[in-house]
Amino acid sequence: MKTYSGHCHCGAVHFEVDTDLAAPFRCNCSLCARRGTTIQIVPATHFRLLSGEESLTRYGSREFSKHFFCRTCGIQCFTRLTVNLKLENEPSVGVNLGCLEGVDVGALKPATFDGAHLL
Repeated sequence: MKTYSGHCHCGAVHFEVDTDLAAPFRCNCSLCARRGTTIQIVPATHFRLLSGEESLTRYGSREFSKHFFCRTCGIQCFTRLTVNLKLENEPSVGVNLGCLEGVDVGALKPATFDGAHLL
């Protein structure tokens, strides 16, 4: 487990996440497929929004998730999950791995999550 610093493109939103990058995935729902994000789900206790809450906006969320984007640069930073897609009985956050410092997303081997057929 390592602590990574993350931020949106313009720097308005900053966060930290504790993760081992062991289970990256790409979702095939219409929103995720278009934005091309590689995601890692972590327990909510492993995610800390450090600054920029006022710069966040939501878009495209379903009843089980809330996708947060920077209202200035448009980068999707994270998703708060209200149901657990991978973690049993624990609030969780899906982090955009492209926002993390020192992570080569191209070197990861993400699985596919079938969000297109979830609901």
